Amino acid sequence: MQQHQRRDVQDWLNLFDQQKQSGLTAVAFCRQQQINVQTYYTRRRDIRLQRTNSKFVQVKREVTKVESYTEEMGGDLLLKLGNAELTVPTTTNPHWVAAVMKVLAE
Repeated sequence: MQQHQRRDVQDWLNLFDQQKQSGLTAVAFCRQQQINVQTYYTRRRDIRLQRTNSKFVQVKREVTKVESYTEEMGGDLLLKLGNAELTVPTTTNPHWVAAVMKVLAE
């Protein structure tokens, strides 16, 4: 009975390169190297997925606290972002306010 060889990721990467450079199909290369074809394809898929996933980084988004209030008599809206303050009438178009806040946050 033939003993199966355990290969690490680098061993598999080397085999994938050898197969590519040999000009043989994966099936022919596996036969030549006495590698189970299904194992070859499975490891290639798994390693590709691992390498693709490792390119992602986790990004933490900081939430800026925005406080606003309106005075019953004045009807002004006070927006604070960091050290910046903006007072606008409550009748101001909210899309304009959102655009200004977006620019200020950049």
